[in-house]
Amino acid sequence: MIRDRGKKKWQSAFFMPEHVKMLKQITYDDKKQKKPQLDEQEFEEIGFIVMDSLNNTIPIKVTIWQDGFFKAITGIVDKVDMLMKYILFECDEGKRKIMIEEITGVERV
Repeated sequence: MIRDRGKKKWQSAFFMPEHVKMLKQITYDDKKQKKPQLDEQEFEEIGFIVMDSLNNTIPIKVTIWQDGFFKAITGIVDKVDMLMKYILFECDEGKRKIMIEEITGVERV
């Protein structure tokens, strides 16, 4: 004789909203990457390319690291402020302030 348990057999397959949110957060955190440590030679090369873009209005591609993810932005350097440690970067979205410690790579386009 087979007894039908109704909805009871499916009860364990559903998660509470808090569990779903926590699982999504864990998946998001797993995709994050560590910030690479740049050495002195890489800092010098970044500085040369940034100053070349500033002086000669050459477009460059800047790779930045924010909250565990990398983002590439293409544009021209408008201003370099070493005191406040940021670069004013003119790209498609308009002018954008990029903090120097966020920069992980720069290349000429």
